[in-house]
Amino acid sequence: MPPATKTKKTKGAKPAPKKKAAPKKGPSPVSLAVRSWFFRPTPLIITAFIISGIVFAPYAPHLLPDLSQLEEYQFEMEAIEVNQPNEWVPGTLIDTVLINSEFPERISLLQPNLSRDVAEALHAHPWVHHVDSVRLTNERSIRASLKYRLPVAFVETNEGLFPVDAEGVLLPAVDFKIEDIDKLPHITNVLTKPIGKAGTPWGGGIVESAAKIAAALTPNQNMEKYWNRFELTSIVAPDVKEGQMTADDMTFELATRGGSRVVWGKPPGADDLEPTVQQKIGRMEQYLSRFGKFDEPDGPYRIDIRLFDAISLQPLDGLIYR
Repeated sequence: MPPATKTKKTKGAKPAPKKKAAPKKGPSPVSLAVRSWFFRPTPLIITAFIISGIVFAPYAPHLLPDLSQLEEYQFEMEAIEVNQPNEWVPGTLIDTVLINSEFPERISLLQPNLSRDVAEALHAHPWVHHVDSVRLTNERSIRASLKYRLPVAFVETNEGLFPVDAEGVLLPAVDFKIEDIDKLPHITNVLTKPIGKAGTPWGGGIVESAAKIAAALTPNQNMEKYWNRFELTSIVAPDVKEGQMTADDMTFELATRGGSRVVWGKPPGADDLEPTVQQKIGRMEQYLSRFGKFDEPDGPYRIDIRLFDAISLQPLDGLIYR
């Protein structure tokens, strides 16, 4: 064997220092606190519920019972309650609403948007001006508060009489009787026909303007206060077609039983240069208190009450101011 060789040590050389191992890092205090809190029973249970909810949420509707089918939530739609209507509204209002709507005879009170759907169905009825509210009560009932339309006049046309309210909205003629003809003012000389069905405006401004005059002369549907006492027979529309003039240009007249015509002028609210409604009515009362009738003393006349300083009479032979 070859002899072992000895390594020579270099004089003055120092041995290489040994590398120290990096100290091991332990968990931070925050991490230890979170772990300590999370691995308690209550947080674990809450987490389990959250995860279960996320996983099973899509299947929940199929797992829960359908409460809308339970008998205690079923409602007969014909039992809808509404506030007392006026004397003109037919007692078949709810029946008509149900016939014209898509509601079944029985419905679940848990149906989504039920109040809104009932309100829309009620508002579609021509006698309903608007719906104030629809409430589902604890007594398993549906109660609606409605504002009803009031007729103020009949519009005379060559096709018959058409009832309208103070806004010129057409009302169902089938709901009126023969004896109702004399219970409301009449509007004559109207050259148009209604453009829509009952519950919609007549169309144009003439009928709407005349209806405002009718409402002013029969406040709260009181025919005796002015209309009958003044012996009026009709509101005569201007002899023009719809669209040829605005309300500010219209001049209406009131026909009387004695044949005189009272020049009323523009509809209420159309022109502040004319006397107000009450001023015009005051002029008519002034004339009656002096002569007793609109065709006295030597009428019939065309009586213009629009002047602020006088009442003008126009008989066949000229113009007189009184």
